[in-house]
Amino acid sequence: MLRKLFTHAVIYGLAAQAPRLAGVFTLPIITRYLTSADYGVAGVVMAYVSVFTMLQSLGVNVVLVNSYARHPERFGWIWRQLNGFISVWSLVYGLLVIVSLYFLVPAEADAHRLEIALLCGVPIMLFQMTETQSTIYWQLAQRPVPLAIRSFIVGALIVALNVYTIAYLGLAYRGWFYATFIATAVGFILNGHHLYFRLKLWPIFRFKWQRIRHSLRVSLPVVPHNMALFMMDTSDRLVLDVLRVPIQRIGLYNLAASFGGYFMLATSAVMQAASPFYMKYLAQERTYEAALQVRRLTFLLQVLFLFATTLGSLWMREVFLLLIKNETLQQAYPLAIVMLMACNYRPMYIAVINTLTYREQTDKLWQISVVAGVGNVVLNFIFVPIFGYQAAAYTTFASLMYMGYAGFYMKAYRSTSLVPYYPIAWLLLTILLLVAVYSLATIAIGVKVIVTIVACVGALATAVAYRGKLEL
Repeated sequence: MLRKLFTHAVIYGLAAQAPRLAGVFTLPIITRYLTSADYGVAGVVMAYVSVFTMLQSLGVNVVLVNSYARHPERFGWIWRQLNGFISVWSLVYGLLVIVSLYFLVPAEADAHRLEIALLCGVPIMLFQMTETQSTIYWQLAQRPVPLAIRSFIVGALIVALNVYTIAYLGLAYRGWFYATFIATAVGFILNGHHLYFRLKLWPIFRFKWQRIRHSLRVSLPVVPHNMALFMMDTSDRLVLDVLRVPIQRIGLYNLAASFGGYFMLATSAVMQAASPFYMKYLAQERTYEAALQVRRLTFLLQVLFLFATTLGSLWMREVFLLLIKNETLQQAYPLAIVMLMACNYRPMYIAVINTLTYREQTDKLWQISVVAGVGNVVLNFIFVPIFGYQAAAYTTFASLMYMGYAGFYMKAYRSTSLVPYYPIAWLLLTILLLVAVYSLATIAIGVKVIVTIVACVGALATAVAYRGKLEL
């Protein structure tokens, strides 16, 4: 199974995410034509778009996943009804999004308010549910190749159009919005063809209200949870905007945070590949052996995350000097280190969330995510005026650590937990590694090479020595 996990992860990662990750290497091209203000406008707008996108689904993703796992023979009937309901809802909701975005676009983009609102709002209105269903279907069916092909096409389009619209057409921040809109429309056509013509999962508009009410009882508690995830990530840009931080500094923060986003994009391949295995073990109804398998999988992912983020952070200064051809933007690399190390919350967090979600205890999720999200916003309002916009990175790190490890102390989780996860030990290790790489960021390149070689050799030796224990 370990081989299958990494095979699927490679397919998801190399085929699906490679084009978007390749976008990192376009930075030397496009950053010549961008300013920190451009990054600021894009960061603020996309923050609003993120929260609007989360609200659009009403949390039904969890119902789609559970119905497939529990009723593999008749999940389509449930999916079609949910698709019909959400499609109707999205038409009304999408209009509200477009109007809202028109007034929320920063003043620096006054001349293009309607243009940006339409480019960002129409996909939420028309394309989002099809994308959601297609992604979940291919993932749970453990058929990564079709999903990878479609993601590859969309990702390659986004990267190519970013270069074309920003570097050649000179559209600045508008280039990101045009590229995303066009690529999303192409993705809708590709996904829609298979979802509706091959699988026959056409939406049912005469849906049964009993089914919808039952689904919403499970899904709606997930909405505050999803909103909290937004508050943990992109809300920082909005708080900085509310606090009147200059758009140029918001742009620096947005650029730093994007490197954490690149890492999450790359590792989403591993998490996507791992998700069906989590569901398989959880379906074994709390046996000790299944719980042990879940822990082994989680620990494996945690080690991989820590290794990758530590080495990436160690070389972050050189990465910025190589990729960012703008001296002003290069100043953001210390914040990028903090944001990258914050990504280490995810494996332990996923272990708890998958468990609670499968047991349909979605009404408990807010104790993790909402508390962390609200805490992040409150801390930003307290510390940003005192220490400057850089404080937002540290408050995000602290809040994500809470979100990653607090779930292990929840009564709903502890009452049924069969094996220990040692969350405090993992938390302390993460903080120790952050302090280490932050301190070593400016050391000589030769020393970094030696540290990297030693770390890689040590990791390889450990993997060989414990390969039997790493077998899932």
